[in-house]
Amino acid sequence: MLKPCEEFMLKPCEEFMLKQWRRFFRRSIVPSVQYALFTLFVVPAFAGQVSLFPRQPNGTRVTAIRIDSTGNIYITGSVTPANAKAGNLTDAFVAKFSGDGVQLYKTVFAGSADDTSSAIVLGTDGTVYVAGFTLSSDFPITSGALQPALGAANGGQAFLAKIGPNGQVQSATYFGGGAQTSGSALALDNTGEVYLTGTSSGNGFPITPGNTGLGNGFFLAKFDPDLSKLLFATLAHGGTVLTLDPQGNIYTAAAATGTIGANVPLQTSPGAFQSSVQARACRGSGIVFLPCSYQFVEKLDPSATKLSYATFVTGSFGATPAGIAVDAIGNVIVAGTTNSADYPITALALQSAYVANAAAPPSQPGRPSINLPPSTGYVTKLNATGTDLIWSTFFGGSVQDAISGMIVDPSGYIYITGQAISNDLPGLSGSVPDGCKPAVNQGLGFVARLSPDGTSLSPSQLIYGAPACTYASCFPNTQSTSSDVWALAVTPDGTAITAGMNGAIARVQLFGSERLACFTDPADNVQITAVAPGQLLSIFGSRITASGGAVPPGGSASSFRGVTVTFDGFAAPILYMSNEQINIQVPYEIVGRDSVEMQVSLGQGSVERKTFPVVQRQPSVFLAPDALLSDIPGYFYCSNDLSRAQHALAINADGTLNSCANGALPGSTVTIFMNGLGPTEPLQTTGSIGAGPPIAIAPGATGTGILSTITFPGAISGVAQVRFQPTSAGFAEVVPTVAGIAVREPVVIWVVAQ
Repeated sequence: MLKPCEEFMLKPCEEFMLKQWRRFFRRSIVPSVQYALFTLFVVPAFAGQVSLFPRQPNGTRVTAIRIDSTGNIYITGSVTPANAKAGNLTDAFVAKFSGDGVQLYKTVFAGSADDTSSAIVLGTDGTVYVAGFTLSSDFPITSGALQPALGAANGGQAFLAKIGPNGQVQSATYFGGGAQTSGSALALDNTGEVYLTGTSSGNGFPITPGNTGLGNGFFLAKFDPDLSKLLFATLAHGGTVLTLDPQGNIYTAAAATGTIGANVPLQTSPGAFQSSVQARACRGSGIVFLPCSYQFVEKLDPSATKLSYATFVTGSFGATPAGIAVDAIGNVIVAGTTNSADYPITALALQSAYVANAAAPPSQPGRPSINLPPSTGYVTKLNATGTDLIWSTFFGGSVQDAISGMIVDPSGYIYITGQAISNDLPGLSGSVPDGCKPAVNQGLGFVARLSPDGTSLSPSQLIYGAPACTYASCFPNTQSTSSDVWALAVTPDGTAITAGMNGAIARVQLFGSERLACFTDPADNVQITAVAPGQLLSIFGSRITASGGAVPPGGSASSFRGVTVTFDGFAAPILYMSNEQINIQVPYEIVGRDSVEMQVSLGQGSVERKTFPVVQRQPSVFLAPDALLSDIPGYFYCSNDLSRAQHALAINADGTLNSCANGALPGSTVTIFMNGLGPTEPLQTTGSIGAGPPIAIAPGATGTGILSTITFPGAISGVAQVRFQPTSAGFAEVVPTVAGIAVREPVVIWVVAQ
């Protein structure tokens, strides 16, 4: 790996690389473009211990996951229906899988409007309870339901359903009376009675006798195992996460809001760790601002009539819990996401300092806005009386990260999952190179394990091959990473099963070892799970070769340093190799296949295998080196203007590189570069070097201002040039589309005024 060149762009290194790659990039291209394309294609990574289950259908969003005593896996969430119409964007579902990923059943709850499930809990007899939110007046409620009709006049309501061992719906009911409600978390006690908590607003909630009192927007309810009787319901308590101890005591946590400048309403207990919080503005612009949300924790007796304690555990910019657990002596563990540098942390915990420092975009002139500090995770252990912390730690890196799930195993180890954008997330080994790490254009799921005392950490494992977000979607306007990205369950042997809002399900072993890890598109370094004929691909791992990075003699080889890569037996040209990376071209010969097995022979009898789905094309645009170096992550920042699209590697009409300091002229022709076009006319040959002059490619890229798509003389087949004309000064955005398939996200170049 030519690290000094990558960091400092030294001329001697650049000339050396150009000599090595002289057959790949024609001499008429300026050396800096050749350098940029080369370095974007040489990014190292690290071996992992992640196996992905077959991906769920597009539009699947998993919100909760559980594992039964025999290793079967249950997920719930929402899916986009094939015949989706206006107002019917999602259906709720629950699915069961065997431990090796074979789907055993899938039950869908489909009304005529939006339905989504957000909570799941398992009975001891193979039954499953799910709960969530529906806007459908025709949600599939069962006969004799506790509440047979949607009761909210101007909104949706919670639903609660019981599913039998074979996936059949045994009972399903609305819940909320006349109030607007949403189910957030479930629990079962040792008699099989069902606890549900969530949010509530409006009038008409079915409060039961003895459970009077108003809280701060949450409800708590208890049902018999058949969901035929409401045992209690209250608005005085509740939250968004829920657990029980063996005695049936109830623990909830949530993030509460109030009126800006006033105390957030909560009936805290005497001696509470944090008895009050004054609400401040966290979101908004102009004249409309919304308050922050502040974490609280409550403990109640089994009837929910006696409050043992209630306390805030939060910072100035709030905190949002994603998981809760209780240990054998009643200490409570909560984990979640905060934007507060002053979230309460103890001195000897794993990470006592708030290190997130991603810059926020500035306010627009004349329209002040709230820009939150970047988010980070936290894990906190509160004592059994709610009066003090036992320990509390941040968990995050220097950009922004989030915790979205937590499980505590019988030995007290704390497993957490979430989304990372920081490449220095705690627990990532110092030897982990950049290629498979999170980045500002790619958020990755992770799993980590904290010690019971909160002072040490297992190696954190990234969930390779299933980005939780890409490009601008990683940085919402609130500057707070989404806290509902990954859900978590843990098997008795310590294997984590995690599922994401992107439909991915992964088995994660924190202490395993594999020689291959992630597979990325070298154009933008986004991890991929499918391959297209002819596309360039970077394979990352460890111990690939003992030597440093090198290009095969002649520029490519079917075997190099004892390593070969094949796809269903077709040799993939090796373009570059180091001890952590192999750059290849996927053979065009796999066209027409549904899937393909990649075999990487690493010498001495070591063979690693990976099966990929095959797609006809997977277009992407090569990004400029500065695309991942913005002071404001997720943005291209130029001349006090911001774009949430990424800066493309582009050549201006005069042959110079496009940059903020060297923009194109309006009406001039600019060239960008693409990977993953798939089979083209004229047909291209695997491993061939494009000859001059450039030849028009069909299908070519289409989009606003795009003029032509042509081959790239001197480059390996599969790399294409796309020419387009920006018409006005500022950011010129383009979304190349090839045969109806668009690139992942828009890209931009900078255009100066004439």
